[in-house]
Amino acid sequence: MAFNIMDILNSKTAGSANVEQFEEIKLNYKDIIVTKHNKYSMDEIEELAAGIQMAGELQQPLVLGRVNGEYWLVSGHRRIEATDLLVREGEEQFAMVNCRYKDMTEVEFRIQLLIGNTFNRKMTDYDRMTQAAEWKEVLQQAKKEGTFKPEKGTRTREYVAQILGVSSATVGELERINNNATDSVKEQLKEGNLNMTSAAEASRLPEEDQNAIAEAAAAGEDVKSEQIREMAEGKKEDKQNKATQEQLQPHASDTDTMEEEKENARRLHALKMLEKYYIYMNEEEVRILEAMLEDCKRRKREYGLEDVGETA
Repeated sequence: MAFNIMDILNSKTAGSANVEQFEEIKLNYKDIIVTKHNKYSMDEIEELAAGIQMAGELQQPLVLGRVNGEYWLVSGHRRIEATDLLVREGEEQFAMVNCRYKDMTEVEFRIQLLIGNTFNRKMTDYDRMTQAAEWKEVLQQAKKEGTFKPEKGTRTREYVAQILGVSSATVGELERINNNATDSVKEQLKEGNLNMTSAAEASRLPEEDQNAIAEAAAAGEDVKSEQIREMAEGKKEDKQNKATQEQLQPHASDTDTMEEEKENARRLHALKMLEKYYIYMNEEEVRILEAMLEDCKRRKREYGLEDVGETA
Protein backbone atom coordinates (compact mmCIF):
# COMPACT_ATOMS: atom_id res chain seq x y z
CA MET A 1 0.00 0.00 0.00
CA ALA A 2 1.39 3.41 -0.98
CA PHE A 3 1.88 6.22 1.54
CA ASN A 4 2.59 9.90 1.43
CA ILE A 5 4.73 12.15 3.60
CA MET A 6 1.69 13.67 5.29
CA ASP A 7 0.88 10.22 6.71
CA ILE A 8 4.27 10.29 8.40
CA LEU A 9 4.05 13.91 9.55
CA ASN A 10 0.59 13.27 11.01
CA SER A 11 2.18 10.61 13.19
CA LYS A 12 3.59 13.44 15.30
CA THR A 13 0.15 14.02 16.75
CA ALA A 14 -1.64 10.78 15.92
CA GLY A 15 -0.23 8.98 18.95
CA SER A 16 -2.31 5.86 19.49
CA ALA A 17 -4.98 6.77 16.95
CA ASN A 18 -4.17 3.65 14.92
CA VAL A 19 -4.18 1.22 17.84
CA GLU A 20 -7.29 -0.48 16.46
CA GLN A 21 -5.20 -1.67 13.50
CA PHE A 22 -3.09 -3.80 15.86
CA GLU A 23 -4.00 -7.15 17.37
CA GLU A 24 -3.23 -8.10 20.96
CA ILE A 25 -1.00 -11.08 21.77
CA LYS A 26 1.05 -12.39 24.69
CA LEU A 27 4.56 -13.62 23.89
CA ASN A 28 7.70 -14.74 25.62
CA TYR A 29 10.01 -11.75 25.30
CA LYS A 30 12.75 -14.04 23.94
CA ASP A 31 10.60 -14.70 20.86
CA ILE A 32 10.67 -11.00 19.96
CA ILE A 33 13.41 -9.87 17.56
CA VAL A 34 15.22 -6.63 18.34
CA THR A 35 16.61 -5.51 14.98
CA LYS A 36 19.84 -3.67 14.26
CA HIS A 37 17.89 -0.61 13.13
CA ASN A 38 17.42 0.78 16.65
CA LYS A 39 20.71 2.66 17.16
CA TYR A 40 19.91 4.72 20.23
CA SER A 41 21.35 4.46 23.71
CA MET A 42 19.09 3.27 26.52
CA ASP A 43 19.52 4.44 30.09
CA GLU A 44 17.84 3.97 33.48
CA ILE A 45 17.06 0.31 32.73
CA GLU A 46 17.40 -0.71 36.39
CA GLU A 47 14.94 1.98 37.49
CA LEU A 48 12.46 0.86 34.84
CA ALA A 49 12.87 -2.77 35.91
CA ALA A 50 12.08 -1.81 39.49
CA GLY A 51 8.93 -0.04 38.31
CA ILE A 52 7.80 -3.11 36.34
CA GLN A 53 8.47 -5.30 39.35
CA MET A 54 6.35 -3.08 41.58
CA ALA A 55 3.48 -2.94 39.04
CA GLY A 56 3.61 -6.69 38.44
CA GLU A 57 3.68 -6.34 34.65
CA LEU A 58 4.47 -3.94 31.81
CA GLN A 59 2.35 -0.83 32.15
CA GLN A 60 2.23 -0.50 28.36
CA PRO A 61 2.29 -3.35 25.84
CA LEU A 62 5.19 -3.72 23.40
CA VAL A 63 4.44 -2.73 19.80
CA LEU A 64 5.51 -5.27 17.19
CA GLY A 65 5.51 -5.74 13.46
CA ARG A 66 5.02 -9.27 12.17
CA VAL A 67 7.46 -9.48 9.26
CA ASN A 68 7.58 -12.76 7.34
CA GLY A 69 6.08 -14.54 10.34
CA GLU A 70 8.57 -13.11 12.85
CA TYR A 71 7.74 -10.59 15.57
CA TRP A 72 10.00 -7.55 15.28
CA LEU A 73 10.09 -4.92 18.02
CA VAL A 74 8.82 -1.50 16.92
CA SER A 75 8.40 0.23 20.27
CA GLY A 76 9.45 -0.72 23.79
CA HIS A 77 13.21 -1.29 23.59
CA ARG A 78 13.84 -0.06 27.14
CA ARG A 79 10.94 -2.16 28.46
CA ILE A 80 12.23 -5.36 26.86
CA GLU A 81 15.72 -4.67 28.26
CA ALA A 82 14.23 -4.18 31.73
CA THR A 83 12.25 -7.41 31.34
CA ASP A 84 15.41 -9.28 30.39
CA LEU A 85 17.14 -7.87 33.47
CA LEU A 86 14.32 -9.12 35.73
CA VAL A 87 14.32 -12.61 34.19
CA ARG A 88 18.09 -12.91 34.49
CA GLU A 89 17.69 -12.07 38.18
CA GLY A 90 15.31 -15.02 38.56
CA GLU A 91 11.96 -13.24 38.07
CA GLU A 92 10.68 -15.72 35.48
CA GLN A 93 7.06 -14.55 35.85
CA PHE A 94 7.91 -11.46 33.80
CA ALA A 95 9.03 -13.47 30.74
CA MET A 96 5.55 -13.39 29.16
CA VAL A 97 4.73 -9.86 27.99
CA ASN A 98 1.66 -8.18 26.55
CA CYS A 99 2.10 -6.98 22.97
CA ARG A 100 0.24 -5.43 20.06
CA TYR A 101 1.19 -6.36 16.51
CA LYS A 102 0.20 -6.07 12.88
CA ASP A 103 1.58 -7.54 9.67
CA MET A 104 4.15 -5.37 7.90
CA THR A 105 6.69 -5.47 5.14
CA GLU A 106 10.28 -4.75 6.17
CA VAL A 107 10.03 -1.20 4.77
CA GLU A 108 6.78 -0.58 6.66
CA PHE A 109 8.43 -1.88 9.82
CA ARG A 110 11.39 0.47 9.42
CA ILE A 111 9.08 3.42 8.83
CA GLN A 112 7.12 2.60 12.01
CA LEU A 113 10.39 2.30 13.95
CA LEU A 114 11.67 5.58 12.56
CA ILE A 115 8.41 7.37 13.37
CA GLY A 116 8.69 6.27 16.99
CA ASN A 117 12.30 7.43 17.27
CA THR A 118 11.92 10.64 15.28
CA PHE A 119 8.88 12.08 17.00
CA ASN A 120 9.05 10.59 20.49
CA ARG A 121 12.52 11.54 21.65
CA LYS A 122 14.63 14.67 21.97
CA MET A 123 17.29 14.32 19.29
CA THR A 124 20.91 15.45 19.38
CA ASP A 125 22.87 16.39 16.26
CA TYR A 126 24.25 12.85 16.22
CA ASP A 127 20.72 11.43 16.39
CA ARG A 128 19.68 13.66 13.49
CA MET A 129 22.63 12.44 11.44
CA THR A 130 21.57 8.84 12.05
CA GLN A 131 17.91 9.65 11.40
CA ALA A 132 18.68 11.47 8.14
CA ALA A 133 20.63 8.49 6.81
CA GLU A 134 17.94 6.02 7.91
CA TRP A 135 15.07 8.02 6.42
CA LYS A 136 16.91 8.49 3.12
CA GLU A 137 17.62 4.76 2.86
CA VAL A 138 14.08 3.67 3.72
CA LEU A 139 12.41 6.21 1.42
CA GLN A 140 14.61 5.19 -1.49
CA GLN A 141 13.78 1.53 -0.82
CA ALA A 142 10.06 2.35 -0.63
CA LYS A 143 10.37 4.23 -3.91
CA LYS A 144 11.88 1.13 -5.56
CA GLU A 145 9.04 -1.01 -4.22
CA GLY A 146 6.45 1.45 -5.44
CA THR A 147 4.98 2.22 -2.00
CA PHE A 148 6.39 5.76 -2.00
CA LYS A 149 5.76 8.00 -4.98
CA PRO A 150 7.56 11.35 -4.64
CA GLU A 151 6.42 14.39 -6.54
CA LYS A 152 8.25 14.97 -9.79
CA GLY A 153 11.36 17.10 -9.33
CA THR A 154 11.42 16.70 -5.54
CA ARG A 155 14.57 15.15 -4.12
CA THR A 156 14.58 12.60 -1.32
CA ARG A 157 16.64 15.06 0.76
CA GLU A 158 13.72 17.50 0.74
CA TYR A 159 11.35 14.85 2.10
CA VAL A 160 13.85 13.93 4.81
CA ALA A 161 14.14 17.61 5.76
CA GLN A 162 10.35 17.87 5.98
CA ILE A 163 10.13 14.83 8.25
CA LEU A 164 12.94 15.98 10.55
CA GLY A 165 11.68 19.57 10.61
CA VAL A 166 14.96 21.06 9.36
CA SER A 167 16.18 22.69 6.15
CA SER A 168 17.49 20.78 3.14
CA ALA A 169 20.86 22.46 3.74
CA THR A 170 20.96 20.99 7.24
CA VAL A 171 20.23 17.53 5.86
CA GLY A 172 23.11 18.08 3.41
CA GLU A 173 25.44 18.86 6.32
CA LEU A 174 24.28 15.75 8.18
CA GLU A 175 24.88 13.61 5.07
CA ARG A 176 28.38 15.06 4.67
CA ILE A 177 29.24 14.12 8.25
CA ASN A 178 27.80 10.63 7.90
CA ASN A 179 29.60 9.98 4.60
CA ASN A 180 32.95 11.74 5.10
CA ALA A 181 33.70 12.21 8.80
CA THR A 182 36.01 9.79 10.57
CA ASP A 183 34.74 7.61 13.40
CA SER A 184 36.58 9.80 15.90
CA VAL A 185 34.79 12.94 14.68
CA LYS A 186 31.42 11.16 14.80
CA GLU A 187 32.20 9.99 18.33
CA GLN A 188 32.86 13.56 19.48
CA LEU A 189 29.63 14.67 17.79
CA LYS A 190 27.85 11.91 19.70
CA GLU A 191 29.47 12.98 22.97
CA GLY A 192 28.47 16.59 22.35
CA ASN A 193 32.06 17.88 22.17
CA LEU A 194 31.57 18.92 18.53
CA ASN A 195 28.43 20.50 17.13
CA MET A 196 26.99 19.77 13.71
CA THR A 197 28.64 22.77 11.99
CA SER A 198 32.09 21.95 13.36
CA ALA A 199 31.77 18.27 12.47
CA ALA A 200 30.63 19.15 8.94
CA GLU A 201 33.61 21.47 8.45
CA ALA A 202 35.97 18.83 9.86
CA SER A 203 34.62 16.23 7.42
CA ARG A 204 36.12 18.24 4.54
CA LEU A 205 39.65 17.65 5.87
CA PRO A 206 42.03 14.69 5.43
CA GLU A 207 41.65 11.87 7.94
CA GLU A 208 44.76 12.84 9.89
CA ASP A 209 43.50 16.39 10.46
CA GLN A 210 40.02 15.16 11.37
CA ASN A 211 41.44 12.88 14.04
CA ALA A 212 43.55 15.74 15.42
CA ILE A 213 40.42 17.90 15.73
CA ALA A 214 38.56 15.06 17.42
CA GLU A 215 41.43 14.57 19.85
CA ALA A 216 41.40 18.28 20.72
CA ALA A 217 37.64 18.22 21.25
CA ALA A 218 37.91 15.12 23.46
CA ALA A 219 40.52 16.94 25.56
CA GLY A 220 38.02 19.69 26.27
CA GLU A 221 39.27 22.31 23.81
CA ASP A 222 36.65 24.64 22.34
CA VAL A 223 37.11 23.87 18.65
CA LYS A 224 35.34 26.58 16.65
CA SER A 225 33.83 25.88 13.25
CA GLU A 226 35.49 29.05 11.92
CA GLN A 227 38.92 27.68 12.82
CA ILE A 228 38.17 24.39 11.10
CA ARG A 229 36.86 26.23 8.02
CA GLU A 230 40.06 28.27 7.80
CA MET A 231 42.09 25.07 8.09
CA ALA A 232 40.04 23.45 5.32
CA GLU A 233 40.43 26.48 3.05
CA GLY A 234 44.18 26.51 3.72
CA LYS A 235 44.43 22.82 2.82
CA LYS A 236 42.45 23.45 -0.35
CA GLU A 237 44.71 26.34 -1.34
CA ASP A 238 47.85 24.28 -0.66
CA LYS A 239 46.45 21.47 -2.82
CA GLN A 240 45.69 23.87 -5.67
CA ASN A 241 49.18 25.42 -5.46
CA LYS A 242 50.79 21.98 -5.51
CA ALA A 243 48.72 20.99 -8.56
CA THR A 244 49.75 24.19 -10.34
CA GLN A 245 53.43 23.59 -9.61
CA GLU A 246 53.18 20.04 -10.89
CA GLN A 247 51.63 21.29 -14.11
CA LEU A 248 54.42 23.83 -14.58
CA GLN A 249 57.18 21.28 -14.01
CA PRO A 250 58.00 19.12 -17.06
CA HIS A 251 57.69 15.37 -16.72
CA ALA A 252 60.86 13.28 -16.54
CA SER A 253 60.45 12.02 -20.10
CA ASP A 254 59.91 15.59 -21.34
CA THR A 255 63.02 16.70 -19.49
CA ASP A 256 65.10 13.96 -21.10
CA THR A 257 63.88 14.97 -24.56
CA MET A 258 64.63 18.64 -23.93
CA GLU A 259 68.16 17.88 -22.74
CA GLU A 260 68.83 15.75 -25.81
CA GLU A 261 67.54 18.50 -28.10
CA LYS A 262 69.74 21.05 -26.35
CA GLU A 263 72.80 18.85 -26.82
CA ASN A 264 72.09 18.31 -30.53
CA ALA A 265 71.56 22.03 -31.00
CA ARG A 266 74.95 22.68 -29.37
CA ARG A 267 76.64 20.29 -31.81
CA LEU A 268 74.89 21.82 -34.80
CA HIS A 269 75.90 25.29 -33.69
CA ALA A 270 79.54 24.20 -33.48
CA LEU A 271 79.42 22.83 -37.04
CA LYS A 272 77.88 26.02 -38.37
CA MET A 273 80.61 28.04 -36.73
CA LEU A 274 83.21 25.87 -38.49
CA GLU A 275 81.63 26.81 -41.83
CA LYS A 276 82.17 30.43 -40.89
CA TYR A 277 85.71 30.19 -39.51
CA TYR A 278 87.24 27.20 -41.42
CA ILE A 279 89.67 29.47 -43.28
CA TYR A 280 91.47 30.11 -40.01
CA MET A 281 92.12 26.41 -39.35
CA ASN A 282 95.65 25.02 -39.66
CA GLU A 283 96.61 21.75 -41.33
CA GLU A 284 96.69 19.71 -38.12
CA GLU A 285 93.18 20.90 -37.13
CA VAL A 286 91.85 19.94 -40.58
CA ARG A 287 93.32 16.43 -40.24
CA ILE A 288 91.66 16.13 -36.81
CA LEU A 289 88.28 17.11 -38.30
CA GLU A 290 88.70 14.64 -41.19
CA ALA A 291 89.48 11.88 -38.69
CA MET A 292 86.42 12.84 -36.62
CA LEU A 293 84.24 12.76 -39.74
CA GLU A 294 85.47 9.26 -40.68
CA ASP A 295 84.81 8.10 -37.11
CA CYS A 296 81.24 9.45 -37.27
CA LYS A 297 80.65 7.63 -40.58
CA ARG A 298 81.88 4.40 -39.00
CA ARG A 299 79.51 4.77 -36.06
CA LYS A 300 76.62 5.41 -38.43
CA ARG A 301 77.37 2.18 -40.31
CA GLU A 302 77.77 0.14 -37.10
CA TYR A 303 74.57 1.41 -35.44
CA GLY A 304 72.50 1.59 -38.64
CA LEU A 305 71.52 5.19 -37.99
CA GLU A 306 69.77 7.47 -40.48
CA ASP A 307 70.99 10.83 -41.68
CA VAL A 308 69.67 13.73 -39.67
CA GLY A 309 69.85 16.33 -42.37
CA GLU A 310 72.13 19.16 -43.31
CA THR A 311 73.39 22.06 -41.25
CA ALA A 312 71.78 24.69 -43.43
